[in-house]
Amino acid sequence: MSEPRIFTKNYVMSDDIFVSTHGGTTAYLYDRNATTQWMSTGANSDATLVDLEISFYENGVAQTRTIDTMFLLNHNLKEWTLYQWNGSSYVSVATNNADSGANRVQSLSSFSTTKIKLSMLKTQTVNQEKAVGELILGALSLDIGADMASYDPKWREKSRELVLGDGSIHKVVTRAVSGRNNRYEARARFQYLTQAQRDNLKAIKETGLPFIWQPESVSLPQEVYYVHWASAWDDKYMASYKGAGYEVTVDVKEV
Repeated sequence: MSEPRIFTKNYVMSDDIFVSTHGGTTAYLYDRNATTQWMSTGANSDATLVDLEISFYENGVAQTRTIDTMFLLNHNLKEWTLYQWNGSSYVSVATNNADSGANRVQSLSSFSTTKIKLSMLKTQTVNQEKAVGELILGALSLDIGADMASYDPKWREKSRELVLGDGSIHKVVTRAVSGRNNRYEARARFQYLTQAQRDNLKAIKETGLPFIWQPESVSLPQEVYYVHWASAWDDKYMASYKGAGYEVTVDVKEV
């Protein structure tokens, strides 16, 4: 597996229709802040099954989504099953009866559906309310097949410093919609890319659409960002001998 991995947008979004058997603030599932959690109400028992159903919509129109990856971030689930609607019934696409981590990135056999259901039974600490910080469902757009030669992340914030009468400084920070104080940016550089790898990256750029960027899927799988490709297309040959491959520089900025 190479780094980064690029996915479609998250199909869990505010336009969707959410039905939860045990309440919870569903907006926390897609606010791009894993710290804030959707949490069930009245289901703090490992004998109580909680179903969360999501019907995919965009601008009021039902959508069929093609999905091959699920991110469950900052969750406390031990036993869960993901189902997809096949047009007449729900069929299981993934299940875990002994999940023990706070973050789960689950590869799935690709399927297309109009709605999914996440069923949750046991929690990692017995008899807690079921909780999920972020639920991302999408499809892998590109695993480039080459690691980044350099990766320089940074953060931006909207802030203003005010000098008070006594000379002290008061700093005002405007929070992002997600509730975080800052947003992600990064520059990635790829070297010795083949023509095919270079063309695959350019195809992502040419769509003009934002995408999910997972820069470190092995060491920090929970770090995922919804970004724009912010820079103009930037490539060059690695050497005067064109067969040496290409260098491509990518600047991304969180939406």
